Amino acid sequence: MRNFVLILLIAVACLAFAIAGHVYWKQTIDATVQAARAKMETFAEQEEKANQTEAALARAKRLPADAQAAIKRAVEENRPIRLVIAGSESTPEKGGWPDLLKQALDEAYGEGTFQITVHEYEGLTTAAADRQRIAADWASDKPDLVLLEPFLLNDNGVITIDDTLTHIQSIIDQLKSAAPDAVVMLQPPNPIYNATYYPEQVEELEAFAKENGYPYINHWPAWPDNQSEELNKYIDPESDLPTEEGAKRWADALAEHFIAQ
Repeated sequence: MRNFVLILLIAVACLAFAIAGHVYWKQTIDATVQAARAKMETFAEQEEKANQTEAALARAKRLPADAQAAIKRAVEENRPIRLVIAGSESTPEKGGWPDLLKQALDEAYGEGTFQITVHEYEGLTTAAADRQRIAADWASDKPDLVLLEPFLLNDNGVITIDDTLTHIQSIIDQLKSAAPDAVVMLQPPNPIYNATYYPEQVEELEAFAKENGYPYINHWPAWPDNQSEELNKYIDPESDLPTEEGAKRWADALAEHFIAQ
């Protein structure tokens, strides 16, 4: 009887040991599989993010290096690229070239890749814009990029170009103090027909941008010559603002900088 009990206890112990070993082995295998799966998922996510970054930078390669770096940072942080567009009534919040540019960026980069906010300041001069500290509007958007169309048309005949440039610098300084990582890019307003001093002011703006290291996007080569009446097809001679065709031409010119084919 004692031998039978001993044998039974040994059998039970062996069975318990076998079951425990099987459970431990299964748990170990499951943990290994889960760890491998998690590692593969992490690798896949990293690879996908790397591919997204590479694709975005390939599209943005015509932009300045600082702008590319800002785009790279936003993509790696898995958030939209925050682009603020600001300017005069030549840069309308609705129904103008900014809307068309947004459509082009959504098509090229994927919808939602860029988060675009447009700030239109109708009738402002650079002096008024500086005094009203409009850069605070942009800083609250936490921009990666700011595309600024200064108020040269509104300043024309009212404020000297030297004063205009001083106010532009002040506006940029206001922005950088509140949003130091924002990359500011300058562009001129639209051309106007048969202007005399205005083209010289635009040249001064470009020289100012280069001298101070601000990226400058010159879309004027995309327009007809400002001494040609053909320009009136794209710029309304009554308002000096882009027509529907002019808005498209402006947006297309900017898209060439933002989107490398």
